Amino acid sequence: MATLLFELGAEELPSWYVQQGSEALADLLTTRLTTAGVEHGALRIFATPRRLAVTLQGVAATSARRSVTRRGPAERAAYGADGAPTRALLGFASSSGVDVGDLVIDDRGKGRYVYATTEVGGDATADLLVDLLASLVVDLPAPRKMRWGDVDTPFIRPVAWLVALLDDEVIPVEVAGVRAGRATRGHRFLHPGEIELDHADAYEGALRDASVVADRSDRRRLVTDAARAAAASEGLELVSDPALEDEVCDLLEMPVAVLGSFGDGFLDLPDDVLSTVMVHHQRFFPTRGADGRLAPRFVALSNNRVPDDTVVRGGYEQVLGGRLDDARFFWDADRTESLSRHAWSLSGIAFQKELGSMGDKVARIGTAARHLADVLGVSHDEAAILKAALPIFRADLATKMVNELPELEGTMGRAYALAEGQSAEVASALEDGVLPRAHGGRLATTRVGAILAVADRLDTLVGFFAIGRRPTGSADPYGLRRAAVGVARTAAAQGWRVPFKKLVDAAVAGYDGSDLVDRDVGAEVEAFVWDRVAALLAEERVPTSVVRAAVDGSRSIVGAARRAHLLEALMAREGFGDLMALYKRAANLGRQASERASVRSSHFRDDAEAPLFAALPDARRGVERLMAGIRKQLVPWDLGRRPERPLGDLDAAIAEVLHLKAPLDAFLDGVHVMVDDEDLRNNRLALLAEVAQVLRDLGALEHLGAREAKEAVA
Repeated sequence: MATLLFELGAEELPSWYVQQGSEALADLLTTRLTTAGVEHGALRIFATPRRLAVTLQGVAATSARRSVTRRGPAERAAYGADGAPTRALLGFASSSGVDVGDLVIDDRGKGRYVYATTEVGGDATADLLVDLLASLVVDLPAPRKMRWGDVDTPFIRPVAWLVALLDDEVIPVEVAGVRAGRATRGHRFLHPGEIELDHADAYEGALRDASVVADRSDRRRLVTDAARAAAASEGLELVSDPALEDEVCDLLEMPVAVLGSFGDGFLDLPDDVLSTVMVHHQRFFPTRGADGRLAPRFVALSNNRVPDDTVVRGGYEQVLGGRLDDARFFWDADRTESLSRHAWSLSGIAFQKELGSMGDKVARIGTAARHLADVLGVSHDEAAILKAALPIFRADLATKMVNELPELEGTMGRAYALAEGQSAEVASALEDGVLPRAHGGRLATTRVGAILAVADRLDTLVGFFAIGRRPTGSADPYGLRRAAVGVARTAAAQGWRVPFKKLVDAAVAGYDGSDLVDRDVGAEVEAFVWDRVAALLAEERVPTSVVRAAVDGSRSIVGAARRAHLLEALMAREGFGDLMALYKRAANLGRQASERASVRSSHFRDDAEAPLFAALPDARRGVERLMAGIRKQLVPWDLGRRPERPLGDLDAAIAEVLHLKAPLDAFLDGVHVMVDDEDLRNNRLALLAEVAQVLRDLGALEHLGAREAKEAVA
């Protein structure tokens, strides 16, 4: 057994591709080795801005020998009338590498076909790796690849060097005009030049000696530890930011922390402005003092270790100071005009050609938000907050600060509102109205802010669907799937129990007087958002059948989310799957009952009828208790993230529902429903319809069955 090392060295890779590319490289390598029949052991992944690499322990010297059977032409097409092999048969034998006499005819469930069995494998792994490793670079996925020089093989950045070792043997791989060897490269500044590797096992240690931390998890830990230590050296606390730690990790090969400072006068700027400039524009970590407030210090991570960091620190401070000077100018200039005045400027900002300006959009949002407030039944105070927020909602889009720092949209709306004397509630609603900013991002916490957020996104969906800009396949240039996810997550987190159709109708009302929206658009938007709800529940690892049952059986998004987790819990209970199978039989027959029919005990003739009728009140009470329990326990929560809280003690309510199983089973097995007597037949159909109706509150149970439930129990 040997150790395989494959390293792809390149010009500086984009930070977002370092982890993604290294994991893709590892997946491709292990998949193709397995396909080739080469056994291997533990895998390690290495990734820096200049290299993607993998090592594999326990690589077999040869591929495993195995039999491979191929199916050829049907028997009737294999031989002519004279019994001679046809061209189809001869071609199949040739492509399979066997003689015609070695072929067999067999029926393996799909008719009689010709089959060829050959022995494959036993090839030297070193020989297989030559083409296999070259194919990895060619097939490595990347959203944007480039070409350079006269090289035919595109890659995300020019390939600079390759290392391919099987223990101490060089694998002669050649890709993009570069031939693999045993020479890797160290840190660009601290250890320039090549490093000869005697053995694949020496890779990580040799790079560490050359000032390169190749293991990404080790390097990320160094980033965090170094930044925290630098802040702690002056009694400060680092403002943790996992996303920034990931990005910085993928920008350097040897993290060195530098503690810098900026003028105390900049602390007059809102904290979010300071943090955004430091984090999003400079990749610096903010710090806090013992009082919890931002301190005029920052931590930068350098890719170069120097005896005296004065020059490096001075460069960082100069660049940050310039950025903060700009931010202070924007802050002062924007406040010379009110948000109401900025709102007037929205008419000069284009939203979409057919849908008008941002001013037009905000007017539609206002109409939709007022309709939503009526549907949801907001309080008098909330109505007043909404009334004050609507005229200045998204007005910060017209400010200099947001034009320069678009990440601060909504945040600056809140800051400017507070600065001009608006209430904290109005200011919070302005910020909440732009949330979530990204998939999985923070949601609105205020009710008025949530109304604005949903009205905004539904207006976008209705408008773009109306002009035919629907997402197709993986293409979604207008972010409509993201908008739909934002609607679903916000509605679920707020616990809105009103039918989702009413929310969409509110957005459609914003287009009253326009000839853009027809009556079908609302239904299309509804279906689109429900698809996103199903996708979010799938992210919570809810089984597909349960998702279908919950979504099809609900009118509100939060209702679907609650039912999904309740049904998942119920399916894990012994007997629930069998009850669902009985439900389907009852529902199929019950559909034939007249809508006006009611159950009359005076028409009972069979001993199984009365017990089933008597079990209904307990079952109905159990269903009601289950729904009430899940409402209490699972709101609020973020749709798409599986609730951490258990459902709690619902055993008594579940038992009440399951008590229906025995009498329903006895009824369906022992009672002939479709009798000639019309009164008896209608009474029995009405009884089954009532049984189905009791259980239907749990969801569209026709999607569930005994098989799925038994799998859940197992």
